[in-house]
Amino acid sequence: MQIRGQEILLPTSAVSAFPRPHWLQGRVLGSLAEPVYRSHNLRVAYEDASKICAREQELAGLDVLCDGAQYYEWEAPGFQLEPIFHFIPENLGGFAPYGPPGDGVKYAPFYKATVTGPVEWKRPVFEAVVNAMKGATDKPFKVAFLGPAQQSIICDDQHYGDGVAFAKDLARAMNAELRYLQSMGCEAVQLIDVLAPYTQDMWQIECQEIMFEGIDMLKFWHVCYGSVDGQRDVFEAKTREMIPLFEASPVDVVHLESTSAEFGDLTAYKDFPTDKVLGLGVVDAKNYMVDPVDVIADRIRRRLEVVPPERLLVAPDCGLGYFSRTTAYAKLRNMGEAVEIVRAEL
Repeated sequence: MQIRGQEILLPTSAVSAFPRPHWLQGRVLGSLAEPVYRSHNLRVAYEDASKICAREQELAGLDVLCDGAQYYEWEAPGFQLEPIFHFIPENLGGFAPYGPPGDGVKYAPFYKATVTGPVEWKRPVFEAVVNAMKGATDKPFKVAFLGPAQQSIICDDQHYGDGVAFAKDLARAMNAELRYLQSMGCEAVQLIDVLAPYTQDMWQIECQEIMFEGIDMLKFWHVCYGSVDGQRDVFEAKTREMIPLFEASPVDVVHLESTSAEFGDLTAYKDFPTDKVLGLGVVDAKNYMVDPVDVIADRIRRRLEVVPPERLLVAPDCGLGYFSRTTAYAKLRNMGEAVEIVRAEL
């Protein structure tokens, strides 16, 4: 995999989130009607937290860092999904942020953003995140966000009456955002999406094509199976069914959970498209025990039986944002050590 023009064997990256320091609490960034930062003190605390998060990833030897989502409220048990659901809608035109409750027991505590008019990009959404990471590291990093297909199905549409049309307008707004981040020098982005295991309709890829038009950044797609305090939404990997989506997607890297027992079948990845990099989790984010280095190294070796080292990205499964900092970073450092062991064997 090429990173900054250099071919990296067994490149490494994390997913998108890490636990925040205990002294950073509450919402950091404002909505469309507020300043970018809710206070100067919060800005300083957030940027300091980003430096810690970046440093831990550097110590683990990661090749592409993630922003760590240090601006999200991870410390509110049971309500961690609230900022993920609302952050983008609250920063785009065409939304009222709080509508009816979510669907089902798990999502009932979270209010849906209501679509009241045409979705429009009004101002930068992730500018503060890019600035914080540029101040925290010299290494390449990716900014992660909920994809338009996923975002479209968790909103209360009172304007479009057509879910696909709504999702495509979301994609156009995010394209404007990505073009802005690209102009800032951002090198990589990652969309987060839990929709693909449920439906393999190709309109999802049409949204990706709209969103990534004119974007030259390294593009990741994290297919999320859900993770709140170790509780997932998806219990069937549906890897084979998703292969046509992966083939048609304009992204460079597709990342999936692959460590916990329900998702350990690696044979399906033999049909993964050869023009893309496959990111597979080798650290269990549903287990609070720290994975030993030799266990992680063996997981990497087994994945190399189905994916060559030039097309395998090594990563954790998603969900480390809900762990303690001690455990999350210990898992990450063990992963980095295991990668070095396997690289030496190649």
